[in-house]
Amino acid sequence: MKRTLLILRSLLGHALFLINILASVWLFLCLYAGYVSPIRNSYLPIVSLSTPFALTVNFLFIFIWLFSSRKWRALIPLAALVCCYSLIKPVFGIHLFEKNSMTPTLRGLKIMSWNVHGLGLYDRPIDKSRPEKMFRLVDEQDPDIFCMIEFYTQSDGSNKKASKFFRSAGYREYRFSYDNDLGAKIYIGNAVFSKYPLSNFEEIPIDKYIKMMSCDITMPDSSKLRLYVMHLQSFLLGDTDKAFIEQVKDNTENLDKKPGYSRTFFRKFSKAYLKRGLQAERAREVIDASPYPVIICADFNDVPASYTYRTVKKELSDAFSEKGKWLSRTYNLISPTLRIDYIFYDHKALELLGYQSISTGELSDHNPVIANFHPIPKK
Repeated sequence: MKRTLLILRSLLGHALFLINILASVWLFLCLYAGYVSPIRNSYLPIVSLSTPFALTVNFLFIFIWLFSSRKWRALIPLAALVCCYSLIKPVFGIHLFEKNSMTPTLRGLKIMSWNVHGLGLYDRPIDKSRPEKMFRLVDEQDPDIFCMIEFYTQSDGSNKKASKFFRSAGYREYRFSYDNDLGAKIYIGNAVFSKYPLSNFEEIPIDKYIKMMSCDITMPDSSKLRLYVMHLQSFLLGDTDKAFIEQVKDNTENLDKKPGYSRTFFRKFSKAYLKRGLQAERAREVIDASPYPVIICADFNDVPASYTYRTVKKELSDAFSEKGKWLSRTYNLISPTLRIDYIFYDHKALELLGYQSISTGELSDHNPVIANFHPIPKK
């Protein structure tokens, strides 16, 4: 009996060791996926979606081995985590005890970016009170710049509820760029509300139905910042697809009933990654040509370990990576690990004082992201 237990214990140890090796390889694949253009391999980027889980498993293995008789094995997941350290800060907010101030400063810049999901326009039945609830939340945060992704206007360029909010909240500037429409009367796109002067407004096509909005913000000290707002290719999932995924989370038997769905998802994801890769490269070309320090407010529809993220971010700082806590989920469906909305900035021109992402329940399928900055004086 004792001999049998020893054999089983040995087998378990070897099995765990093999799983640990595979987990480390998994983590390296997540890292590699961020460097490989989807043009070269359109399926590898899907691995980046699993990065939080790969990191977690390797963290767990460190503790498993530390409480075993073969503590040296903890060096394997530790080495993997050290080599893949660039994945940790964008995925897990480690700034749990650092000062995080969202109080605006004199001559500072508080910026809020939110995919407002058409202000409830897509949902049925339509909740006519939703836009006012959303604007009330924005008013509570009182940003100097408010970027709305998936905002809509009527064919004449008007949105009465937004205009009312615009006037009451003290915004002096408004810009809108549309890239899609719903019939002949509704235009969908990106909007910017600003309490600071805006100039040099541009709409820059980076793909069919995908545009970057570009404009310059004049700060109180007369310095300028260039703001880019963008919404990159979605995963091409319809409401039926999303509903099916939510059902599978609760009951995996649903997946067995519709085996073809997996292949459909992979095809859609592969196509979306390819499109986003090209869009990210085009966006980066535009950003590199900016004559001023840059701020980017974006819904990438992609995670921090992705090629899209790495390509657009480049030398810029990610507000979440510098001040964020925990996972800071920004997409409210499918998985709690989906941070796909970002604020990037030039750390040489702006000091980040605070960052937060607010859970908004059913107001939108996205949570807003907010960053509070103070300009760094020029030497």
